[in-house]
Amino acid sequence: MSSPLRGQRPTARSALLLLASMALTSSCSLERASTPTPAVSTPTASPPTSAPVSAPLRVILVAPDAAETAIAEQAELALQALASGSGMFFERVDALPDGEESAIMLVVAVAPDLGLQSWAEANPQVQTAALGIAGLQATPNLSRIAADGLRYDQLGFALGYLAAMVTSEYRVGALARDTSPPTLALARGFVAGGTYYCGLCRPLHPPYVAYPVLLEGTDADLASAGLTTLLVAPPPVSLADLGLAPSAGLGLVGPGAPPANLAGAWIASADFDVDGAVRLLWEGVQRGQGGATYPLAIRYHSVDVNRVSEGRLRYAEALLEDLAAGRIDTGIDPVTGQTR
Repeated sequence: MSSPLRGQRPTARSALLLLASMALTSSCSLERASTPTPAVSTPTASPPTSAPVSAPLRVILVAPDAAETAIAEQAELALQALASGSGMFFERVDALPDGEESAIMLVVAVAPDLGLQSWAEANPQVQTAALGIAGLQATPNLSRIAADGLRYDQLGFALGYLAAMVTSEYRVGALARDTSPPTLALARGFVAGGTYYCGLCRPLHPPYVAYPVLLEGTDADLASAGLTTLLVAPPPVSLADLGLAPSAGLGLVGPGAPPANLAGAWIASADFDVDGAVRLLWEGVQRGQGGATYPLAIRYHSVDVNRVSEGRLRYAEALLEDLAAGRIDTGIDPVTGQTR
């Protein structure tokens, strides 16, 4: 048998097999090409959702036009500092709030009263406090500072006591330049405080006047009274307002900071410690203690250390504790300013 020759052409069957294989391969390629590739989506970051920002709580001081200026100003300074330190909004107004009470943390109202008792009852969710308003009843949301009102008789008493202590022969007196109850209470309280310290207060040399002296009116004769220390209510701007020369040698005491023109003659001041009382109130409210009653203490300040020694000042400050505790009766009606 002879072997096949090299280069022999393929048979028909081989050709058919080759064509079928090529068709199958082409079909698979087309199928893969026609299958869509799934798209890979990149997630888009959503902007962060901002949490609602609530308005800061409010602290409100209600100071009517008729409010005592010094009391309102001291309360404003104290409350403004406390509110700011706690991230709260402070506002001073001349009437009780009307609307949006839910955002109020504390309302402090200064005398005269504008109806705080009723307002507190209508807004039990708001802590309130009365400063120097007499006749109110404490409730779970109504606290009181100086529940008996502003005791100008005690303020004058403290000044008269100190004045008699540091004045030779007790030659002290008070000048009431108007007849308003606070002025009369301050001036008569001064006389009572001086008498409490020195008793008969008899001078050793003329003029022999019964000290302490109470003078009233703008035309009072100061020259003949032989005074060394004087309380003037309301305080003057200068000695010329009193018909006195700068060389009169008169020492002065009174509430408030000494006027610039009288700084050289000023011995000491006494005032209600509004800042201290408001801070006690604030601490109580922060602890959830509503309906409390706080005293309005008296403090000496602007003291001339050349005329008032440290020992005498401490002795006088002991009297302030007795006044605050009610152990001393001034004998003056704090409402009318009249002697009882």
